Amino acid sequence: MDPEACAHDKPRPRPAPGRRTSAALLVILLSAWPAARGAVPVYAGHSLIEALDAVRDLGLNLIFSSELVRPDMVVRSEPPAAPPRCVLDALLAPFGLEARDGPGGTVLVLQAAARRAPPGDPGRTGGDREDLPVRSSPALRERVRAGGAPASDPSRIASLGEDEIGRLPTIGDDPSRAIASLPGVASEDRSSRFRFRGGANGEALVILDGLEIDAPYHLGDFFAFSSILDARAIGRADVLTGIFPAEYGDHMSGVVDLSTAERDGAGRTSVGLSMVNTSIISGASLRDGLGNWLVSARMWRPDALIDTVNVSGESLDPSYSDLLGKAQFQLPGGSILSAHVLASHDNLNYQTDRHDAKVDADDDHRHAWLGLKTPWTSRLYSQTLVSAGRMARGRDGRSADASGDFARVDDSRSFSSFGLKQDWVYAPGGRALWKWGFDTRRLEAEYLYRGQVTRAEPFPGAPAVTERDVALSPSGNELGVYLSGRFRVSTPLTVEVGVRRDRQTLTGESETSPRVNFVVDLGDRSVLRAGWGLFHQPQGINELQIEDGVLDFHRAERAEQMEVGFDHLFAGGLALGVSAYVKNMSRLRPRYENLFDPFQLFPESEPDRVLVDARRAVARGIEIGLGRDSSAPAGGRSLGWRASYALATAEDRIGQSWVPRSWDQRHTVNVNLNYRTGDRWEVGLAGVYHTGWPVTGVEAAQVVNPDGSTSIQPILGPRNALRYPPYHRMDLRVTRRFHPAVGTLAIHLDVTNLYGRHNVCCVQGFDYLPRTDGTVRVERKEGFWLRQLPILGLTWDF
Repeated sequence: MDPEACAHDKPRPRPAPGRRTSAALLVILLSAWPAARGAVPVYAGHSLIEALDAVRDLGLNLIFSSELVRPDMVVRSEPPAAPPRCVLDALLAPFGLEARDGPGGTVLVLQAAARRAPPGDPGRTGGDREDLPVRSSPALRERVRAGGAPASDPSRIASLGEDEIGRLPTIGDDPSRAIASLPGVASEDRSSRFRFRGGANGEALVILDGLEIDAPYHLGDFFAFSSILDARAIGRADVLTGIFPAEYGDHMSGVVDLSTAERDGAGRTSVGLSMVNTSIISGASLRDGLGNWLVSARMWRPDALIDTVNVSGESLDPSYSDLLGKAQFQLPGGSILSAHVLASHDNLNYQTDRHDAKVDADDDHRHAWLGLKTPWTSRLYSQTLVSAGRMARGRDGRSADASGDFARVDDSRSFSSFGLKQDWVYAPGGRALWKWGFDTRRLEAEYLYRGQVTRAEPFPGAPAVTERDVALSPSGNELGVYLSGRFRVSTPLTVEVGVRRDRQTLTGESETSPRVNFVVDLGDRSVLRAGWGLFHQPQGINELQIEDGVLDFHRAERAEQMEVGFDHLFAGGLALGVSAYVKNMSRLRPRYENLFDPFQLFPESEPDRVLVDARRAVARGIEIGLGRDSSAPAGGRSLGWRASYALATAEDRIGQSWVPRSWDQRHTVNVNLNYRTGDRWEVGLAGVYHTGWPVTGVEAAQVVNPDGSTSIQPILGPRNALRYPPYHRMDLRVTRRFHPAVGTLAIHLDVTNLYGRHNVCCVQGFDYLPRTDGTVRVERKEGFWLRQLPILGLTWDF
């Protein structure tokens, strides 16, 4: 419709959305009798869904989805009196939506074109504006609006938009490394894995477009150097580290909810080439705008990773590739059908004469799923997912050294899953919201492991020879159901109460997980939150540590969490967030760790391999975040930044003592800064400082052997009683954009560990130096985290 036809001199009241037939009749009568208009109700103050229902009855055949028009969208200002199509345009504009003519005389409600501007467009903002809605996530979560007043969602969500993920300096455009910059997250810079609030690896639920991804990393058995997702294919990452609601299950430390980027309009293709990898992302709308598609493919260059991962002084040359594809279609009635695929292939070959070592490893991941999002009515919405996945991992090799240590491993594992998941949302009115659903999976696995380890000089308590020959084929079912309700009890107070019930046939047990969140609006700019919940995490079918002789599945671990938080938005746009939490973990399953150096080809063969049998653990912390997301107009400048500080502890109860967990970091500071001059130059800095991780001390003594000779006996000190030096690092990204005849060309330089800090990660060995007085001096041979790594690359968007 011609925009000029919707121009008006002054606003005039319109009827309030109510009973649909009555509203339509009332609008028609008022249009014919202008003198009566001032006495009727108004749209303002009602939900957008109710307003669109009323406009439908004016003769417009509207189609819209709850994916875009959510129950929490409220009309704030009155549209002017005008023809129905102009009223519709006025209602949608404040929410970043627009109406388009569809087939068969329909009118489609879609995202406005301004929301789909590609990166590099001069008119694109640096982040989500307050007046634009944020798409509901596949797991039915409402998003925090960056740059706006604190949202009154009971669960606190840290969100990274597509632009912010792309601006952060990361190796190989890895979204997992961008998440590591958030408060409450501990990570290893050699790895993409992360831990939330003192939890162990694997305790965070990773979701992509509604599907749980069990192992989202390349070469998971060898450092997991990168995730299997390209950051440029991710439109948004929502991170929940606190009392996340009942629709999320089977994990007890946090949620990473990823949504793929949208490529609407005529389409866009982005080709990337760097010293690390080669990638291509392409996407566009389907005909008539009734859907869109996206394809992302990436291949890492083996020679680019030399020396980035180091094992006992030797370099690894891994190679891997990944593929992500999505197509979604808008069906008559507003439903959205989507099809997704995610696949990756990894390979590692390592051979050296120094230690007579040879290793071959392969990983394959395959995921496919279908999704159907259906707005049954303007208040009832459902999402259904059907999925299938398969993972296969293998390690085959041997190692030996001059001391007599020898290891031979032949390890092959495969896992498959078939799942069905359904979520429902019902919004009976403006003061309540109900959510319920279920998910079920059939799981099958096969383990084949054969290993032999001989240690010439084992640490005290470690066996000299270990042999294992294991063949297992476990299978089972998982079922989870949940129900939750959100209620606005009073004008400032909102409460969300939920409960889950989960069952696993692998162990024959069931768990009940209640959760409750409160949020109090303290005016327009402040929010107070509090929550409590129980969380359970059953052992995954792919998590048996058969390499350490574990052949049985343990019962589900449990965490009781309590959190209180405060958010405030200052008048100048500065956002403050403060939270405090306590997490009590119990029923923990025993785990095996390497005391000094986990970065080994076969960690289970090393002499420092120990059993950590802690049935309880506690994590406590206070997190403070402060930042400003500033965007620049075309040709202008902007400076955005975010800083956070966390004071935290994470301890295991071992026997009668509390022992720091191996990833405990008491003090953590993260600083991110982004400066942009128009659409040509952009500079990003990311800095991190944290207390050094714990390590076990080693002493030694000279002992007299039965034959009268002397030897040196290592003596382990108290577990994790010492610490490595503090860790700190600064990363840099500089981008220069050009505008040739076709598209946008961006050249970027990323420098990891800008000032070349040697951060100690581990101990690769010990030198025992006898003294004349009979004592022994012990010197550690230390290993280090990532060295300085410059990466030059270019991206062409067209």
